[in-house]
Amino acid sequence: MATRIRYIDLYTLNDDIDTNIIENLLEDSDIPCLVNKFEMATDGLDRSLPGDKSILVEEDQVEYARQVINDALEQGIIRNGYFKA
Repeated sequence: MATRIRYIDLYTLNDDIDTNIIENLLEDSDIPCLVNKFEMATDGLDRSLPGDKSILVEEDQVEYARQVINDALEQGIIRNGYFKA
């Protein structure tokens, strides 16, 4: 029986360079991730805007991924975005 992997929408930002940096940092830390790009406006319940990118990670990797992103923010490697989970 196949195991279902659940991804959590962890972090949203609108800068392509920072998105690529986060994606690379997570992959270097052996944390699988997906990047979802928002093309259209949302229903107003979400703060995401057109052009925003969302970083999704496996549910069991959320805390580790959060620490990797926090470290990058503290070191000034990335400068924008916000946590959603």
